[in-house]
Amino acid sequence: MNTQDTQHILEEVTNIENTLEESLTHTKNPSRFKKFQLTTPVAVILGALILSFSHITYGLLVSGTNTTKNNEMFTGRPVDASDFATGNTKSDVIVIEYSDTQCQFCAQLHPAIQKIQSEYSSKVAFVYRYFPLTQIHPEAFDEARAIHCVGTIAGAQKRVEYINEMFTYKIGKQNMVLPKGGREALAKNINIDAQAFTSCMNNGEAAGVVNASIQEGITAKVEGTPATFVLIKTRTGYEVVSKIDGARPYEYIKAVIEEALSR
Repeated sequence: MNTQDTQHILEEVTNIENTLEESLTHTKNPSRFKKFQLTTPVAVILGALILSFSHITYGLLVSGTNTTKNNEMFTGRPVDASDFATGNTKSDVIVIEYSDTQCQFCAQLHPAIQKIQSEYSSKVAFVYRYFPLTQIHPEAFDEARAIHCVGTIAGAQKRVEYINEMFTYKIGKQNMVLPKGGREALAKNINIDAQAFTSCMNNGEAAGVVNASIQEGITAKVEGTPATFVLIKTRTGYEVVSKIDGARPYEYIKAVIEEALSR
């Protein structure tokens, strides 16, 4: 399906939507309604057609414009043990998310990422990297340090659990700022040793890791958060299937991952 075909489908969807909108307008004007009467069966059919065309167009757009087919290579750091990767860590398909825990779009994306991680845990490797936008999110750097500390103390799965706790709390409170002592409280919620956590937060190792992650993200051409790369590991590096900017829905990310798995 080429670009011209995609454009034609978009035009058809627009025509159907305009017809439906016109008919609904007529229902508010009885004199005009006589010229065009939208019965319930017709409305149902039109609605089904709109949904069908929307799904077709959505699939075409994902496969045609949101994935790369020219062997573009990932310019960021290769995945290693310091990333605390989860899922199928031996998979050639890797999802790397650059995130900022004070970023509301990162919070909006997180439930979709959680669902994707659950569904594809046996097929895909998942990496969470730090990219705190410190100029506008002053607490994000220390929250990234806290995430790293949890990973260092308790491993990859606990680190994911801590990330989930942090975003779940913020989403529930509709507030991207943790209260005083919030980082420690969330660590306690998942049974992280308090003394080890405090010790890690007080040394400079975690700060160095976060700073390195920011610089590496810049090298990877991250321009904002969230930035999610779907990659395929090759003999020469990582091929970029798609760079997903912003908070995309689960269905969108799923389509890209399916594209990666099919290659």
